[in-house]
Amino acid sequence: MGVDYIRAQTGKPWKKRWDGGLNRLKQPSLLDLTMSETSRTATADLEPSAHVAIGDKVIVQQSAGRLTISDGLYAIGVISNPSAELSASIAKGGGYAEATLQRIGLFGDTAEVSIR
Repeated sequence: MGVDYIRAQTGKPWKKRWDGGLNRLKQPSLLDLTMSETSRTATADLEPSAHVAIGDKVIVQQSAGRLTISDGLYAIGVISNPSAELSASIAKGGGYAEATLQRIGLFGDTAEVSIR
């Protein structure tokens, strides 16, 4: 009964309604995803005395097999085991990169850092 009702109400045979449907899906639309720049995310261990908030801009610096996160002059955290790709991209940028704090852990001891 359901299919017969739909066919009767649409005025066209069921197959004709989907003519060109695949071609329309391949065309750009309002909701297409475009990537603007590469962003890498890593989890950092924060210092107990660090006063940070979501959205803060920080500096990521390469040092002795780990990455140090600083807010101006003060070190506020470290990324202990960065991936090889992340370390290479920071080294290529002169040993420094700008980052943004995306999330802060419930107890304030970890943070997700988005590195550009």
